[in-house]
Amino acid sequence: MSSKQSEALTSALTAKSDYTNTARTFTEPITQAIDSGASEEVLEEKLSSSWRVLIDVAAKTEHQAQEPLIEIAKAIQTQGGSGDEKLKSVTIWGSPVKIWDDMPLLGASMRSAWNRAPGSGSKDDFSATEWANLNAFVARLTALSLSIPAFDFSLYAIWTMRSAFEGNESNAAVVDAAKMWFLYAREFIEQSSREGKSFDGPIARAGVKYADKEWKGFCDERLDVWKAA
Repeated sequence: MSSKQSEALTSALTAKSDYTNTARTFTEPITQAIDSGASEEVLEEKLSSSWRVLIDVAAKTEHQAQEPLIEIAKAIQTQGGSGDEKLKSVTIWGSPVKIWDDMPLLGASMRSAWNRAPGSGSKDDFSATEWANLNAFVARLTALSLSIPAFDFSLYAIWTMRSAFEGNESNAAVVDAAKMWFLYAREFIEQSSREGKSFDGPIARAGVKYADKEWKGFCDERLDVWKAA
């Protein structure tokens, strides 16, 4: 973990700070790599390691106290300096992306974090408390995604709810994490259910307890199952 990046985030949690300046400090390794003409591989490493810092700090921050991290994430996504940097296109995984608008590799980093759920067997599993905190953070971001599409992690809501409420067995850590989605993204979840927001393929399929359902995302029937659990 970059100590400078981590310190910038944790300082913002404990003292009033300019979130724009914190965002600039946090993204400095990335902007330096871009300005120096670093290779695609180097830029990918800088992005991935930076998002890992943000994710780990969020997991260690009590969910009630995460608002500064959300403001910093928003400041990162909207930063642009003179205006042209935000629009600068870089190549990530072989495709052009806007470095701040698209928040490249944040999704991939979050997917890696989901592999660290409690009891997953990875060498750095999150604790139950950290898992609830991380789900709260991602739910907070997702609640903003109608205006900031780069923050749409709604699929992660389904994964967490499926683990908590659609299996034959569950555990307290998963249920507590699922509750964070209702606490911080209830309106988004309910709207997505009304609108039938869905995903291609089986990625958002029903859990084993409801294997006969042809769910491919959000729907009112699935939401009723979650609320009744």
